[in-house]
Amino acid sequence: MNSIKFRLFIYYCAISFVIFGILGVFLYFSLEDTVLKSIDNTLSTKAKAIATLVSEDEGVNFKFSDEILKEYSQRSKHYFQIIQGSKIIEKSQSLGNYELPIINTTQTVNFKNEPVRIVPFNFSINNKQFTIECAQDIDNQIDLLQTYLGILSIAIVIAIFLSALGGLFIVNTMLKPIKKISQTINKLSESNLSKSHIDENVADELKPLAVAFNHTFERLDNVFIRQKQFVGDVSHELKTPLSVILMETEMALRKQRSLQEYINTINQIKDSAVHMKGIIETLLKLISIENTKLIEKKACNIKEIIQKSISLLKQQLEKKRIAFSIQGNTFFAEVDETLIMEVFLNLLDNAVKYNKENGTIDITIDPDKKAVEILDSGIGIPDKDLDKVFDKFYRADPSRAKTIEGLGLGLSLVREILDLHKAKIEIQSTPNIGTKATVAF
Repeated sequence: MNSIKFRLFIYYCAISFVIFGILGVFLYFSLEDTVLKSIDNTLSTKAKAIATLVSEDEGVNFKFSDEILKEYSQRSKHYFQIIQGSKIIEKSQSLGNYELPIINTTQTVNFKNEPVRIVPFNFSINNKQFTIECAQDIDNQIDLLQTYLGILSIAIVIAIFLSALGGLFIVNTMLKPIKKISQTINKLSESNLSKSHIDENVADELKPLAVAFNHTFERLDNVFIRQKQFVGDVSHELKTPLSVILMETEMALRKQRSLQEYINTINQIKDSAVHMKGIIETLLKLISIENTKLIEKKACNIKEIIQKSISLLKQQLEKKRIAFSIQGNTFFAEVDETLIMEVFLNLLDNAVKYNKENGTIDITIDPDKKAVEILDSGIGIPDKDLDKVFDKFYRADPSRAKTIEGLGLGLSLVREILDLHKAKIEIQSTPNIGTKATVAF
């Protein structure tokens, strides 16, 4: 009962039954009306002819021709009777001892256990009112109509049956694309997502479904690829500090060491553990941001958030003797203050870390565009690396990355936070000249 095919089949049969039923009723009553009208016209003509003869005799002597007497002979199934007032004053020989019922309108009555059609005709002679009722046994016509009804009913049943088979064929044909889509989805696995493709050359109604599935497969494939890459990157990043810890502990355990050597070994292990802790904390923060929908938004002063971020980085700025400036008027945005401060902390931290000694950082606030521009005079990023800077653990210029602290997770965190706020970030850079990061709310 839950099958779409079954329900479509039932609907199709029901609609076919209604359509063919209405058509059958129309055809039957049309034929019945045509037959009865033909009989009525004939009887009406005969009644007028008899009325003409009666008028010629002035309703006194009812002398009829041999032709009329023959038509209404004793064994004939054609009848007539002449009525004056409520009295029958003349009738055909075919009536014998019977009389037709006196009626005012044309109708079919049961006469001698057979259907008889009666047509009354009113006329007057010398101010005397007469009525002629002409009648005819219509048993044969009724039999014809019943036979026609039987044949028509059988034809309708056959037509409905054939229509149902045709409907079943149409339903199966129309559902084939859905079945094919289902088969494609059933064959899906993590390993063949990139190869799975649903044919979009289908009916217009199914095309959005096929396109949506294909886009979903592409997104899932990208997610799995990024997931594998992420696991590989995490493994690679954690492998280095773990290797340092293992090497230092093995070296310390090989033979007796001096106190200072043990202190150095412990410091190395501590530094590696701190590095691992930083990786894990940042990853947990990323996962938390990716999965949360409950951010506490309120109207925040963006300039104040930037100033707070700069104050937290004051030591690093002074250490590299970097001059910074803030230009433009502030604006307010509906944001989570803690998360947006994390954005500017990461962007300013990168502007400091990758800047030159005695460099500059210029911050421009545009309230009209609700945008913040951070321009540094640092080492810059090559064009080939600009598309990758938001990837987790990615760091441009590996040779410089070894001397500059960092995990390669800052910009990933920035993008996740801004996506959560439906804000955008754009990075432009020229090697050895500087980098410009623009955040638009």
